[in-house]
Amino acid sequence: MSMSRKRRNAVLAGTGLLAALAVYGVSQQASASATDTDAQAPVPTAAAPAAPTATSTTAPPTKAPAPSRTAPAPSRTAAAPTRTTAPVPAAEPTGGATGKPATGPTAPVPLKPVELPDSTRQQWKPMGEVKALPLGGAFQLNECVSLTRATAWHQQGFLGSTRDVVAVQDTLAFPDEATAAAAYRTTVGAMKGCQTTSRELQKKNALPQDATVRQTAATEDGTSWQRRWTGVQGMSSPGDQANHVYAVRRGNVLALLHYDEVASASAAPSYDFRGDTAVLRTLGAQLAK
Repeated sequence: MSMSRKRRNAVLAGTGLLAALAVYGVSQQASASATDTDAQAPVPTAAAPAAPTATSTTAPPTKAPAPSRTAPAPSRTAAAPTRTTAPVPAAEPTGGATGKPATGPTAPVPLKPVELPDSTRQQWKPMGEVKALPLGGAFQLNECVSLTRATAWHQQGFLGSTRDVVAVQDTLAFPDEATAAAAYRTTVGAMKGCQTTSRELQKKNALPQDATVRQTAATEDGTSWQRRWTGVQGMSSPGDQANHVYAVRRGNVLALLHYDEVASASAAPSYDFRGDTAVLRTLGAQLAK
């Protein structure tokens, strides 16, 4: 859920947490990189070769220049949000930094920035467009939730106004309604056991076993949770933080929305989760369109 600065900076190199931001950063810099490369090409100084003599009967064969490869522009330091597919890529959770802009009738419409949790404080802004990302196995939401059998994955990232906070909406499509319902039940069950899972991970890494997970809201087709803990660096960033997770299922589609608050010396996580019921209902209504 939360992302270490190191993983966030590497995100687009391997998966999707932004797939969004990393992809967004690359797209913003690609044209500039090409221009810079052309502008800096060295000017040849050697004299031009002499023209062939009159006695020459054939010109030396010329060799077509090899096509050039343009290296991708470095990703922005304000890392992209993402979660990953298994096997976990070398950098960051959420595969598919190479995702393509989603098009067609199957492309989901994400929440509007003002509909996201804590929107008044965060002033969310979309990070690029919705991306269609490749599925290569299990979808890994966080240290607790892993889902299989999804047939399509779309992702939209949002950048907040405080401390490079990122929110991510992942939308998974399944073969049918029954499979999606099973994936939703798996998510709910995994989050119920997430406190135990998180504390075991903390113990393994010699950290205080202080993880607490609570359900914050529920609707007919959705549930939300908050996890407060000293994060274990990996899928999460290290240090005191609060992870907010929302899951809503409609038909054969499961939407997973998440964002993290990382505490600092001057401010602890402070989002009032009493607004989570409204977030779940809004997300459900969006999926019904």
